[in-house]
Amino acid sequence: MSNITVLDQNLPDFLQQAGVSNLTKQLAGTTGGVPRIVPKNGIFRKIVGGEEMGKVKGNLNVVIVNASPKVGRIFYAKQWTPDAEPSAPDCFSNDGATPDAKAENPQSDRCDSCQQNIKGSGMGNSKACRYSRRLAMVLEEDFGTSLEGKVYQMNLASKSLFGDSVGDNSHTFENYTKYLANNGKSLDYVVTQIGFNEENDNQSVLFTPVRFINKNEYTVTSKVAPETQKLVVMTPYQADVSGRQQKQIAAPAAKAVTEDDAVVEPVKREGKAKPEAPAAKKDLASVVKAWGNEE
Repeated sequence: MSNITVLDQNLPDFLQQAGVSNLTKQLAGTTGGVPRIVPKNGIFRKIVGGEEMGKVKGNLNVVIVNASPKVGRIFYAKQWTPDAEPSAPDCFSNDGATPDAKAENPQSDRCDSCQQNIKGSGMGNSKACRYSRRLAMVLEEDFGTSLEGKVYQMNLASKSLFGDSVGDNSHTFENYTKYLANNGKSLDYVVTQIGFNEENDNQSVLFTPVRFINKNEYTVTSKVAPETQKLVVMTPYQADVSGRQQKQIAAPAAKAVTEDDAVVEPVKREGKAKPEAPAAKKDLASVVKAWGNEE
C-alpha cells in the first residue's frame, strides 16, 4: 500500500484526539459496512466498507469487548471461487443448535441431525456446514489516539476455535476463554495478543494474554461494549467467516469448500496465566504508518 509522506511525521499533540475533520468526511463520503479485521495467510487486514484500509504482519494486540454467546454454524451450497459475488448463506445458526429464523434455505430442523453436519458432506472428510464465532474488539494501538474506542469485528472459523494449545500460553479461542476463567481472569479485562499459528501454515490464529488493561482502557471498553451486539450476531446479509463468498457446485449434492479441510473437535487445555509487562503506547502517526507499510 502507498504512503502519504505527511503521515510518516509525528502528529502534533493537539491533533492526537482531533479525529477526521468535517471537511475530510464531506469530501471522502460515507463509508458503510462493518469495520473488520481479517486474518489471512499471516497478515491481518483492516477492512472498512468492503475495502482494505491497511494491513500488518506479525501479532495484533486487542481488547475483546464482546463475542457471540454460542459457536454458530454457517452453510453455503456454493463452492468458493475468487471471482464469486457476495451472497447470503443458504443456512446459518447463531446458537449452533437450530437454523436461524431468517435463514433462506434451512437444511434441517436441528443442526446436530443435519445432513450438512456429517463428515464427508464437504471437501474431503470435512463437514459442509462450518463452525463460526464472531468477536468484537478494539486495538491496543488505538488508545490515546483519535481512533480510541473504534470497534472491529473478527470472524473465527473452526481451526481458530478448536484444537490444541501451543506451548503453555497460546490457545485456540475456546481453550483461551476456559484458560482465563480457570485462572480467575476475565477476557475483557486483559490485552490479548492474536497471532498466527505457524503449525497450521498461518491459516488460523491463537490467543495469548499480555497484561491487564489500565483504567483508561477499562473506561473506554466499558463504554463501547454495550453497543457491539450487532457485530457478534450473524445475519443473512453478512459475509462468511473468511470474508469471501461461494460459487455454485456442478455436482447435484451441495458441498461447501472451506478453508478448514477438517473440523477439529474441541480439546481442553488449561494452565496458569502469565501476564507480561505492558507494551509501550503508540501515537497515531506510528499506528497509521504500521498499517500502511506492511507487505
